[in-house]
Amino acid sequence: MKKFILVLTAVVMMGVQAASADSFLKSHNMFNHLGVSVGVGTLGVSVEAATPITRFIQMRAGVHFMPGFHVNESADVYITGTNGSSYGGNIDDTIDVEGSMKRTQGSIIFNIYPFPVGSFYVAAGAFFGGADLVKVTGTSQHLRGVDGNVEIGDYRIPLKDGSVEGSIRVKKFRPYLGLGWGRPVPKRLLNFNVELGVQFHGKPHLYTASGEVTRGVEEDDDFQKIMDKITVYPVLKFTLAGKIF
Repeated sequence: MKKFILVLTAVVMMGVQAASADSFLKSHNMFNHLGVSVGVGTLGVSVEAATPITRFIQMRAGVHFMPGFHVNESADVYITGTNGSSYGGNIDDTIDVEGSMKRTQGSIIFNIYPFPVGSFYVAAGAFFGGADLVKVTGTSQHLRGVDGNVEIGDYRIPLKDGSVEGSIRVKKFRPYLGLGWGRPVPKRLLNFNVELGVQFHGKPHLYTASGEVTRGVEEDDDFQKIMDKITVYPVLKFTLAGKIF
C-alpha cells in the first residue's frame, strides 16, 4: 500500500511539473508556433523548420543541398615508370579533371531580433557536415595501368591506374554569423526573408583516399595563395517562410 501511494504521488508530481512547464512555455511564448521555409542561394536549396524561443529569439534548424555543379579543366600529369623514375622529370601528358560542388549541410541557427518591432535580425549558429567543398575526379583511358601524379596548382595528387580522385576539404563544424530581414515563423501566413552572412570554415586543404596532400615545389602559385586566404564561405539566401501553427 505504501509503495502504491509513493508511486501515485510521484506520478501526480510529474503531472504537476509537466503542467507547470507547459504553462511557463505558453506564458513566455516559447515553442508555441512552428514555421517552415524553402530558400535558394549560395548554399543551394535550403529547407528549414523554426520555432520561437522568446519574443526576441527564433531558432531554426535546416538542411541545405548544393546541386552538382561541375567545372572541367585539363591538368598536367607526371608519369612515373615501373622503376620509380619519371621520364626526364618533364610533364608527359594531361588529363581532364572535373570539380563537383555537390554538397549537403545541416545547420542550427538563432535569429536575434534586437528591436521590439520590425523584422531586422542578427543570426548566430553553426553549420555541420558537408566538409567536402569541391570534389575532384578524373580518368584517362590511354593512361590505364599507369601511376604518377596530377598537378593542380602547386599540389600533386596521386594518379593510380590512370584515375585521380580527391577533395578540397574544410572544417566539419563551421560557426556562422549573419544579418537578415524577415521571420522564419511569420506573424502572417507567409513571409519573405533575405539573409547575408559567412561560415567560418578555416583554410581549405586537399585530401585523397590516402590522406592530406602536401604541396609541391612551387611557392609562387597565385591560385593557392588566394585559397589560403579564403577562410570563410559567403552565404546569401532568399527564403519564403510559412506558418504551420
